[in-house]
Amino acid sequence: MTLDSTWVRAWIERTAEVLTTERHTLSELDRQIGDGDHGENLARGFAAVRERIGQTPDDATPATLVKLVATTLISTVGGAAGPLLGTAYLKGAAALGDASELDARAVVALLTAARDGVVLRGKAETGDKTMVDAWTPAVDAAAAAAGSGAPPADVLRACLLYTSPSPRDGKKKNDAASRPGS
Repeated sequence: MTLDSTWVRAWIERTAEVLTTERHTLSELDRQIGDGDHGENLARGFAAVRERIGQTPDDATPATLVKLVATTLISTVGGAAGPLLGTAYLKGAAALGDASELDARAVVALLTAARDGVVLRGKAETGDKTMVDAWTPAVDAAAAAAGSGAPPADVLRACLLYTSPSPRDGKKKNDAASRPGS
C-alpha cells in the first residue's frame, strides 16, 4: 500500500466518518468530566475539513492536506481540542516536508511531531493522564516497527496494536496475549 496524497485523503475522510458516527459516544464520555460537547465539536470540525479537502487540488502533497486539517480544526473546534489537535496536525505536516509518499520514517516523523505538538501546546507529559499517555506508546510502537524494517502501513498498524496503560488501573496491556492476532 502506498501512503500518498490519495491515501491521506482517504484517511482524513475515514476519520471524519468515524467522528461523525461516534460523536454521541465522545460527548457522553466528555459529560463525565466536562461540558459534554467534545464529540459534536470534533464532528463539526471534521465536517469543515471534508469540505475544504474537497476543494484542494488533486496534486496536493500529504503535508498540504495534513496542514489543511490543522488550520481547519484550529479555526472550527472549540475548547482545548481545536488547539491541541490542530497543533498535532500542524507539527505533523511540518515533519512531512514536500514528500509525495510517506515511507516508514516519514510516518514515525509525523506521529512523533504530532505527539510533541500536543506536549508543547498542552504542557502535558507521559503519566499526566492525558492523551499523551496514549500517543507516547503508539509513537514508540511505530518507531520500533520502522526500526525493524516494517513498511509504512505496518508501522501504522503497530500503533493500533498497542493498548495504552489504563488510567483506572495503571497496568500496561501490551503483552502479546492482549494484542489481536497473537
